[in-house]
Amino acid sequence: MFFGTIGLSAQEFGVVSIEDVLNNYPAKVSADAELDAMVKAHQTKMQEKQNALQAIENDVKAKTEGKSQAEIQAIMPELEAKQQDYMAKQQDLVNYQQAAAKEVNEREEALMGPIETKIKGSIKKVADAKGLKYVIEKNILLYSNGVDITADVKKDLGIN
Repeated sequence: MFFGTIGLSAQEFGVVSIEDVLNNYPAKVSADAELDAMVKAHQTKMQEKQNALQAIENDVKAKTEGKSQAEIQAIMPELEAKQQDYMAKQQDLVNYQQAAAKEVNEREEALMGPIETKIKGSIKKVADAKGLKYVIEKNILLYSNGVDITADVKKDLGIN
């Protein structure tokens, strides 16, 4: 049998720290800030909805605690209305959580897509200029004898 080997020389092999590039890329920093603000706004709204649920629970508890079965029976229509209100508010919370998650994911894709495209383009541009055939994420390697192009990619993207 014939066993072939693939030989890579250090001149064909490059590495780049995508994390380092992303963490210093102004558009990424701006995107993160926008997404964080969006998430915080949604968290505030969800907390308001959870507080409304808690208020109903507290109200029902206050109206039923220490009451006899006859007294509870007398306010049963009110308690049933509160139960319906609670269930509607609970479903509203679930719907809001799902819609908020979808909105955040869509916005993240819209913001990050162009950033990823630009960074990949820069990596290709730098790799081509250096004559590299392969570029691998630096942080996944235990050892590298390849050319680190992180600084060149950052320079190409205008990152200090």
